[in-house]
Amino acid sequence: MIAYISGTVIELDDGSAVVVAADVGYRIAATHRTLSGLAVGGKATLSLKQIVRENEIALYGFDGPAERRLFELLITASGLGPKLALSLLDAVGADAVVESILAGDSKSLTRAAGIGQKLAQKICLELVDKIREEALLGKVATGGKRTGLGDVIEALVSLGLRRSDAERAATLAKEEVGEAVPQKLIPIALKYASGNTNG
Repeated sequence: MIAYISGTVIELDDGSAVVVAADVGYRIAATHRTLSGLAVGGKATLSLKQIVRENEIALYGFDGPAERRLFELLITASGLGPKLALSLLDAVGADAVVESILAGDSKSLTRAAGIGQKLAQKICLELVDKIREEALLGKVATGGKRTGLGDVIEALVSLGLRRSDAERAATLAKEEVGEAVPQKLIPIALKYASGNTNG
């Protein structure tokens, strides 16, 4: 299993690069963000995920192991193959994908071509626990943008709410307030959660 490559870029196109290492050229699919950091004739150092299927062996390249790990988690979701997962990372960004899944914000995921509302909701439902665990272990990046919202969720859980209710209430509160400042969000989130505290 190929997991890492360091070599020279000899080709670049819209969705992939060819990198030569030890006199072998590897075609690697990657996001436009990753490809924009490469140049023909320059060096490429990428984390890789090798996907072996009946009719092809494909390589997907990432800036680092955290983005690769997120890709590996994404392709475990029903209906989300490697190409769609790469499209999602490309359109939304790794940090924003993690934040959206943790917050149950499926609408943000639909910015990626080929991902409709039903698939986006399925991704959030199927992956939220896995992503939360990996984020806590530092294996996937969170970007820090939703730290305040995370603090609100943890505060609500400590008050006895189920995590799913806490996440829903915190997200609704953030939509109302427009920012993730715990001091402002917690009272509003409690208002939203008040009907769920006994369930």
